[in-house]
Amino acid sequence: MLKRPQMLERHKVARLKWSKKMLQKGSSYWRQVVFSDEKKFNLDGPDGVASYWHDLRREEKVFSTRHQGGASLMLWGAISVRGTSHLVRVQGTMDSTQYCSVLEEDLLPFAADNLGEQWTFQKDGASCHRSKYTKAWLDSKNVNLLDWPAKSPDLNIIENVWGLLARRVYAHGRQFDNLEDLADCIIDCWCSITEQYLGKLYDSLPRRLVEVLEKKGGPTSY
Repeated sequence: MLKRPQMLERHKVARLKWSKKMLQKGSSYWRQVVFSDEKKFNLDGPDGVASYWHDLRREEKVFSTRHQGGASLMLWGAISVRGTSHLVRVQGTMDSTQYCSVLEEDLLPFAADNLGEQWTFQKDGASCHRSKYTKAWLDSKNVNLLDWPAKSPDLNIIENVWGLLARRVYAHGRQFDNLEDLADCIIDCWCSITEQYLGKLYDSLPRRLVEVLEKKGGPTSY
């Protein structure tokens, strides 16, 4: 079954209003937006339900895991229409101080190299993303923020990038013995993400907004 965030009526109303506003900006607007987020990777495989088609003539497959998934790592990454940023390994739980340090050292240079001075930053509502400390830092750097509606991972194209990355990293049920091997594989797969693929994701954003209107603010098929 597809996973969708639980939406209240107020979330649908906000998504509907936001989508109408963003459609007026035109498709070219999105090509100046940088999307970023954090993603957790486990040694034993991605989070969520694992499934497959079972041939009744063959022995069933078993998904084996170690205690607590055999450790995991958290990575931060960003995308623009022109490519991907460096992946940054998050130490422990991402707090506002570490988050702003990542933005200082990795987001700002990445955005400047790819989009120059005119760019907009998208971030979701994670606590460290919306804290007073982070807001003050972003204001001090004059970062132009994209207003983002709650309960809207279907509109965030970096979610598609994380999904592609997980499929490549864990292809054929692959598991890892240590975090170093996992990190190396993730970086290799991340670097294989093409500008053409990212361009298609950016081009899909107006269609996503239209579908929000069609679904009266409800979840889309993306």
